Amino acid sequence: MKTILLAAILLVASTTFGQNKNVGINTNTPDPSAVLHLESDNQGLLVPRLTTVERDAIAAPAVGLIIYHTDELQEEIWNGTCWVPTYLETCDDCEVDIAFQQATYNIDRMTTMSISAPVTITQSTPGGTVLPVDLTVVHTFTEETDVTLSQYSVTGTTTINVDIQTNVFERGGDHYVTIFANCGERIVAKTLVINVAMCDLVSITTDQTNYDLSANGITGNNCVVVTIEENVSIRSADATQPAFTTGAINPACKMGIIHRGLVFGRGGDAPIQMTVNGQDGGDAMILGCDTEIRNTGMIYAGGGSGLTVGYFQPVNLGPFTVCFAVGAGGSGGMPDGLGGGDTQGVCNIILGLWESGNDAESLYDDDEGAAVSKGISQPFAFGPIQGTFAVKANGGAGGDFGEPGGTIANPVDFTGTSLELCVNIPFIGTICAPVPGLSGILNGISNSIYNALLNVAPGQAGYAIRRSGVVNIEDGDYQTVSIRGQIGI
Repeated sequence: MKTILLAAILLVASTTFGQNKNVGINTNTPDPSAVLHLESDNQGLLVPRLTTVERDAIAAPAVGLIIYHTDELQEEIWNGTCWVPTYLETCDDCEVDIAFQQATYNIDRMTTMSISAPVTITQSTPGGTVLPVDLTVVHTFTEETDVTLSQYSVTGTTTINVDIQTNVFERGGDHYVTIFANCGERIVAKTLVINVAMCDLVSITTDQTNYDLSANGITGNNCVVVTIEENVSIRSADATQPAFTTGAINPACKMGIIHRGLVFGRGGDAPIQMTVNGQDGGDAMILGCDTEIRNTGMIYAGGGSGLTVGYFQPVNLGPFTVCFAVGAGGSGGMPDGLGGGDTQGVCNIILGLWESGNDAESLYDDDEGAAVSKGISQPFAFGPIQGTFAVKANGGAGGDFGEPGGTIANPVDFTGTSLELCVNIPFIGTICAPVPGLSGILNGISNSIYNALLNVAPGQAGYAIRRSGVVNIEDGDYQTVSIRGQIGI
């Protein structure tokens, strides 16, 4: 009894009843406009806490009835039609949520260049109305990467995908993809983090000869981006070696090449003997892994050399060397291919009828080695036999960039050769008649030389790009401003 009396006294002591029948707790001057005025610096108002089942079991809730909905962790007010969260106004106001399956994804650029990230969009209203949700996406990737949504408008609860397709040229590091969901007057946003693996970066800023990427410390265990700067020339000193190669790089590597310079395979050198094939032109590039090329420069394969028609034999005579030669040398392929002949300067004396093939020039707008000829035309007379011996050997032309050495349709030409038998008849004078069978003999000699040349071939063109992986430029034979030569395996 004493306890009840004490509680009543304390309640009266802490509660003031104003003349307007309003109540103040912890205040002696309740606000006249409030039926209940609470004051505290360390306590709050605790309204009834109900689950969904308990809330919905309230019979005939009064308009303005307030509860705390424990299933949704929010305050709600009955507006006469539905329970409305305090941050909304009507039963048809939209609520929307965005949930990523995971917050961060990685693109390693060795095994994958893309991801497809699931995203769940949840839409509801207090009154249960299904409304459309419009979606937009923004991101920090450059134009190298495509970011799209599988759907841009959804209703209810729907799972969509954020599809990201990048490439080796994208900036490495963290990128951010933010999805905005707009439903009615409500907009929510959520951000996804995409980590793109860093690539090894190589910049070639000076002229190079026989450049080997792996010999410059690149293993290919990471993706690689190579930039060949404008006006930089990469060439080869030997047609058997490429101007640019990835060397012993990891074949699983993914590589990008930004090419603004000049990459030239060397032209083939012509042989000095008629029985030897012309040398093939050199390759401009050999790529040992999947590569995407952005080419605004020139990638030119070396041209093959022409064939030699004739005989050339150096003979060392101690203090000097005599070269016995007859015929015409083949010419060198573009660029820098040497013509057939005394290319090393070993001959002190050349005896015979010989014309060395032309060397090719060095620059892309110069010429390959043009075909050369060597011939003689000599009249003669031996008693009743007289005539003219005329013969000309025609060497093969060197090939231009990305082209084989020229074929020779008429390696030995006897045009102008004649043989006559002349008889001096008294009172009539000298009568000459052609010796029968000469044309057949000359044709036989020409055919023999031609047939001998069928067993050899002029040098073939090198490759502009010889690949073992996938390259974004289709295989084929190109003769364009930027690529001259074949691309393929």
